[in-house]
Amino acid sequence: MSLEKYRWDLVNCERCSMCKWVHPWSIKSKERARICPSMQKYKYDAYSAQGRFDLARALLEGEVEMTDKAAEVIYACTLCGGCDVTCKFTRDMEPIEILQELRALAVAKGKGPLPGHMPAVDSIRQNNNPWLQPRSRRGHWARKMKVKDLSKEKAEVLYFAGCTYSYNANMQEVARSTLGILLNAGIDVGILGANEACCASPVLKVGMVDMFREHAAKNIELFNSLGVKTVVTSCAGCYGVLRSQYPGVGKMNFEVKHSSEYLAELIQEGKLKFTKEIPMKVTWHDPCHLGRGSEPQDLWEGVRVKWGLSEPPRERNYGAQGVFDAPRNVLKAIPGIELMEMERIREFSWCCGAGGGVRSAFPEFALETARERIEEAESTGAEALVTSCPWCESNLGDSINAIGSPLQMLSLVDLVNRAL
Repeated sequence: MSLEKYRWDLVNCERCSMCKWVHPWSIKSKERARICPSMQKYKYDAYSAQGRFDLARALLEGEVEMTDKAAEVIYACTLCGGCDVTCKFTRDMEPIEILQELRALAVAKGKGPLPGHMPAVDSIRQNNNPWLQPRSRRGHWARKMKVKDLSKEKAEVLYFAGCTYSYNANMQEVARSTLGILLNAGIDVGILGANEACCASPVLKVGMVDMFREHAAKNIELFNSLGVKTVVTSCAGCYGVLRSQYPGVGKMNFEVKHSSEYLAELIQEGKLKFTKEIPMKVTWHDPCHLGRGSEPQDLWEGVRVKWGLSEPPRERNYGAQGVFDAPRNVLKAIPGIELMEMERIREFSWCCGAGGGVRSAFPEFALETARERIEEAESTGAEALVTSCPWCESNLGDSINAIGSPLQMLSLVDLVNRAL
C-alpha cells in the first residue's frame, strides 16, 4: 500500500474537525469532550488527523518534503484510533490507515523511526524483544511453574505472555497469575518459554512494515505448527495486532483471545469461582489496543467511488467490536466490586498516552496524556484504576506517582487472584 491508495480521502476530507472530538452523541461534558491526545497537547491543527491529511496530500503531490519537523508531526501521535472511530460516524475516511502509511513513508525517506524509537527497534532485531534483554531469559518468569513446554509437548492452548510481561520484573506477576489461573481451572495450556518471540507490534507502529510482516509470518507459522486451538495473551498490544493485523499476513489456524475474554468464559462456565469479597470501588480503563484497536479489519483492496461508496464495497470499522464487555463482566462477577465508569469509555475511551511509540520519543507528551486520564478516573470516586495492558499500567502508574494521586493502579488479574 501507499498514500496513493488514499488520495480520494486526502482530497475530499471536509476538515469538519470531528476527528478531534468524542462523537456528539456520547459527550458527557465539555471537560471530557476531546478524543485526540495530540490536539490536547499541541493545540495546532497539523497534529490532528485532518491536519496530518493535509501533510499527507502535500507529500503525495510533492508540495513539501519529508523534513525532520514533518516527521515529528507524524510521530507525535499515539495511534489510539479515536479519530478513526469518530470519522467513521461522520465522514467515512480512513485516518488510522493513513497515519500508518505516513510512518511507512517517513521510514522510506530515512526520517523514521525517530532516535527515541531505535533502541527498541534494534533490540527486536537482535533479541526478539524491545527491552534490550537476551532471548534466553524470556521464559524465566515461569521457571518455577509446572507447565507444558510447547516446543516439546502438545496442548490445546498457548499462553503468549508477550515481551513486557515476560521481562519487566514489576509486571511478571500478571503472566504468572494468569497462567496459574488457567492451570488451576484445568485448561490444557502450555508456553513457548525462550522460543516465544515479539509480536512485532512496536515496529509496525513506527512504520517498519516489512520488518513487521517478517516477524508476523514467522509467528503465524510457529503457532500453526504447534497445533493449538487458541492463543491467549494478557498483553493488549499483542492481542490487538494478532487480531487485527496478523490475518493480513497469513492464514491462522487458531483463535486469538485476550486473557479477560478467557477469564470471563471460565466464570460463565463455572470453572472459576470467587470465594472472597473485595469491597472496593474501581473504574475500568479501556486500552486502545484491546478496545477499538482490536476490531477485526476489513482487509479491503479497491477504489473509492464517492462518499460512503467503494468498489468493491467496504465495511466500516466503528471500533465497537473490540473487547469491552469481557473485562467489565469479570469485574462485576467479583463479590464486593463496584464499577464506577468514566465519561470516555469503550470506543470513545481516552488513550493512556503510551502508544504509537510516544512513550519512547515524547515522554512528556505521554505523561500529560496519562495525567488527564488519571484526573478523569479520580472524578468517578473510584479507589482503583484497573486495566489489562502493560503499556497502560506502566504509563498510568507513572502518572499516578508523579501527581501523587490516591488511586491504586491494578491489573485485572490482580483483583481476580485476590477474590479466588
